[in-house]
Parts: sequence; structure tokens; C-alpha cells
Amino acid sequence: PQTWEDPSLKSAQGNAGDNDPIDVMEIGSSQLQIGSVQPCRVLGSLELIDEGETDHKIICISLADKDASRIHSMDDLERVKPGHTARLIDWLKRYKTTDGKPENALAQETPTTQSEALAIISETHERWRKLCGKEGNSYGTLPGTEGFFLSTPACKGVE
Repeated sequence: PQTWEDPSLKSAQGNAGDNDPIDVMEIGSSQLQIGSVQPCRVLGSLELIDEGETDHKIICISLADKDASRIHSMDDLERVKPGHTARLIDWLKRYKTTDGKPENALAQETPTTQSEALAIISETHERWRKLCGKEGNSYGTLPGTEGFFLSTPACKGVE
């Protein structure tokens, strides 16, 4: 939750961040409660282009999952659950079509490595810190940054 995709920064493809925290997709065998906080292992990420905005999807597995001891990377995921990555990519592209929206695109069809995904988490966390004024200059005066982000307890100083 302490991450922010900065809409003033453009990706290599020219897409701005979506002005939200990054999303985490847990790929384990059991359904977790949406919004719950669970210890997990980051496996990789996908960069969704959603209506022209960058929307990173961090892929992880809960440490409590029955397969967590066997899945440490995206390659392990494919070995343990063949075809799972392709189904995930297909779902990300099509999940909004039920609302009559066009298919989403991905910046690339291949997930990032674990280290690349961890770098994305770190970068977006630093942007969140700056947004909240924890790094000197605050982004808090940018249009669209008031409300949700700046009113959270963590942003107000309770970490």
C-alpha cells in the first residue's frame, strides 16, 4: 500500500503511471481475502497498459501456500503450475472486456524477474515517500494526489 505510480513519469512506451498504489496478484492455491496483508514471496511482475496508463502487477505467492516451498521464481511457477503464466497474461488482457472495454495491452508478454519486480516495488515506494513529504519535496500539490493518498495514516506520519 505504500507505493505510488506517479502520473508525471512516463514509461519507455510513453505511458504515465496510473496514480494508484501498485497491484499485487497472489497466485497460490487458496483464495485470500481481497485487501488482506499476507507475507508473500515476490516472483516477478507484468506491466499492464490500462487505458493508456502504466499499471504494474506484482506476482507473488503467499508463504503459507502449499506450493510456496517449490515456487521461488516465475520459472518455478511454470514448472509447478504449467500454463499458469499464460492464463494470467490472458486474464489481464481481457478482464475489462466484460464491461465493454477494449482488451488491455502489456508492455511485454514476458514477466520480469524477481529482482526487477523488487526494483519496481522499491521505486514506487520511494515515489510514495516523496508524495507524502517524507523525502523533502512533496508531490502533494500535484492535481489528483489529494484525498486518498495524503489522508492515509501512513502518509500522515503513522507508519
